[in-house]
Amino acid sequence: MLSSNAIKRLQHALADQAAGREVADAVNKGSAAAQSATSGSSIAAVIVATSVSTTTDFGALKAGDKLVHIPAVAGNADFESVVTAGTKPSAAVVGDLYIALRAWSAPASSTKL
Repeated sequence: MLSSNAIKRLQHALADQAAGREVADAVNKGSAAAQSATSGSSIAAVIVATSVSTTTDFGALKAGDKLVHIPAVAGNADFESVVTAGTKPSAAVVGDLYIALRAWSAPASSTKL
């Protein structure tokens, strides 16, 4: 469950209270809701950095994930692509929020009858 502070930060970063609430609701409901809400991706992790380490808080990351960085102070969100599992591509900022988005696809239908 996201804290009210995290929800406010989402709303601020997205510059839209409704969009921030939609993302927060998808996170709070779990990956099934997040998958349908984000059309082809799921929220794999929501991380608040506790150190500047690229690995300390980022063990849930997989190669190919998209990492959304939402600063704790006023500013713009930015994005990174994860290249190495469990490692953020650049130094983390303590206290900032990171949301990992992971692509997904529905299983292929069987050709067997």
